[in-house]
Amino acid sequence: MKKHIQIFTFIMLSFSLALTPVYSEEPVEELQSIEISSSRLKTTKEKYAGSVTIITEEEIKQSGSPTVENILRDHLSLGVFKQGGVGGESSIRIRGANQASTLVIIDGVRVNGNTQGRFDFRNLGTENIERIEILRGPQSTIWGADAVGGVINIITKKGRGTPSHYLSFEGGSFGTYKETLGSSGAIDDIDYSFSASRTDISGYSDFNENRIAETGSVPEKDGYENTSLSTRIGSSFKGDGRMEFIGRYTKSYSDLDTTTGDREFRDTEIESFYLASPISKYITPWWKIKLSPSIAYDANEPDTELNQDQIFNRTYIADLQNNIELNDYISTVFGVEFKAQNGRNNRNAFTKNTFNQGYFLQSQFDWQDRVLLTAGFRKDLNDSFEDALTYKFEGAYNFKQWDFRLRGAYATGFRAPSFNELSFPGSGNPDLKPEESESFEVGMDKDLFNKMVRVELTFFNIEIENLITFQTSSTPTLNIGRAKSRGIEAHVGTQLPYNLHFSNNYTWTEAVDENKDIPLRRRPKHQYSATLSHNWRNKLFTQIGVRARSGVLDLASGSRTVPGFATLRVSMSYKLNKNLELNARGENIFDKEYEEVARRGTSDAAGYAGFTYTFK
Repeated sequence: MKKHIQIFTFIMLSFSLALTPVYSEEPVEELQSIEISSSRLKTTKEKYAGSVTIITEEEIKQSGSPTVENILRDHLSLGVFKQGGVGGESSIRIRGANQASTLVIIDGVRVNGNTQGRFDFRNLGTENIERIEILRGPQSTIWGADAVGGVINIITKKGRGTPSHYLSFEGGSFGTYKETLGSSGAIDDIDYSFSASRTDISGYSDFNENRIAETGSVPEKDGYENTSLSTRIGSSFKGDGRMEFIGRYTKSYSDLDTTTGDREFRDTEIESFYLASPISKYITPWWKIKLSPSIAYDANEPDTELNQDQIFNRTYIADLQNNIELNDYISTVFGVEFKAQNGRNNRNAFTKNTFNQGYFLQSQFDWQDRVLLTAGFRKDLNDSFEDALTYKFEGAYNFKQWDFRLRGAYATGFRAPSFNELSFPGSGNPDLKPEESESFEVGMDKDLFNKMVRVELTFFNIEIENLITFQTSSTPTLNIGRAKSRGIEAHVGTQLPYNLHFSNNYTWTEAVDENKDIPLRRRPKHQYSATLSHNWRNKLFTQIGVRARSGVLDLASGSRTVPGFATLRVSMSYKLNKNLELNARGENIFDKEYEEVARRGTSDAAGYAGFTYTFK
């Protein structure tokens, strides 16, 4: 298998280089500014004083990756940890904060589970996604709890122009087959986008096959199935009003191993849907109001021979947001949010409900694209914990003559314990206190050589009181008195001759339990990714990527660690004609044996190929 994958990769690269011209006269494309919807203010990346990354639809397509989790691995301060095989749970930390401190939003719907507190990325594919916004650093001022590390905002495509349709297929290693059908466009006053996909994978062993003696498990192929639907329908009214219906449905089935060798015991079926129906209208030329009701639901049903261990999460939110342009320099956003959360675990016989009201205000001062100041606060009234007040200040100064910008931020945040952390039998602790954080960051952005080189550098420091830390399934979860996460984020992007682009992302993070002076678990100290991309006449696109990570502590006791690793991937797409595009990709090209989580399996060298057919 390894030899076949390496030959496959060599053919892909040779084909790409053979079609590369000796020189290129194509100018560097000037990218259009994109509004950051997750900031709530009407602002763009160039005018945002905090740390933000925007992944566009084109970048998602060029990566060749079918899942959001794999795309996020290449970006600053994002620590992705997957529990074994293709159907294993996948979660993300930002800047060394807890997994549950990464707030994930899909089309305005907050999708973090109420029982575990975090979002599981295992079932989220890239189809029908227009862009991904990553706000690094505390965002509690505008989004409330669960945003101590940052926010990942995923936005579905909005239909535009004459309706077009597509179908795609990909197949490859581990018995992988994925079929997708989609359509988008506008008909009269109604715009729409829709996608439906089906994934079937025979898989690989959930446990590391080289650790059979330790785990006692039986090596086998752990399969995975996923059916996903996504839609966004919108219409304008009265000139400047807009209403939308946004929905996403996923049903998946995963085979997972156990140390008892009973394959059936941990097989898991997950069903989820997210619905939102935002409506917005300008009350006056300077005042826009937006009402966003949403529902998030998921049911997790581990298949056992004795019973159905059903776990349910439901979140209902009504969010009212007001955007006001006071003049050419000052804008503000304020609003109120009502949130009801419910979680239930049938096997362990517990049900939990909470209700929260949040009131927020944030203002921005923008003077001639030089001075940018942002300040805001939020008050959360929770029926289970003390009321929380959070605030944030950001500022930036743009030295236009030098293409250089200085920026800084100071913020507070909080996270309430999840339902499992409070009530789960064996590990729950009803006496847990909410996490509270205080952080600051300073950074600079610099363009060099007529904007051919982009340099971004940020130092961040987060102080957390009462950090919530899981111990074992039979030991109560604890509050750590004080914890700290500090680090440096460095990005260098270079536009090279012959339509080559080279991107480097490096993150250094030091996350420690200050009481014991030991590292926090699953926080890599060093993370690096490099991507070399080539575009030939918008017909052939090739990308080579390297990902590397240092070792991590995997148990709070310090008794188990996971070594560092580096992997290589490559992807290619070729537009054969206006309707048909061919694509291929290779993962873990050098067949690196590694783990992300102790004892859990990861992919061997793998190859995939397919096509996309577009028609009107």
